[in-house]
Amino acid sequence: MMRRAVRCQLPGHDDQPGAEIDLPVKCQSSFTQGVACANAWLDDRNAGWLWAGLIAERDCLPRAIQRRAFEIGFLSRVHQRLCSPRGGGHLTRRVRDP
Repeated sequence: MMRRAVRCQLPGHDDQPGAEIDLPVKCQSSFTQGVACANAWLDDRNAGWLWAGLIAERDCLPRAIQRRAFEIGFLSRVHQRLCSPRGGGHLTRRVRDP
């Protein structure tokens, strides 16, 4: 059971609808930070591996519950892009095998 939940807003993006996600009050900023981090990754032509961007930023958060909220925001935003007409054609470069 979640105590003192707040409804976090995932704005519509890439012609995809937004969503409302209930999270603990203390996690709202982590969720928003995750969405912003995903936007930065999606819009950067020189972005590297998706997982590296997720982990590097997520691990800066002090508590597990905040890291989870960050992941939810980050992956929800990426999900919007994948479901959009821009699906696999986002601006990031392909990462080559070593």
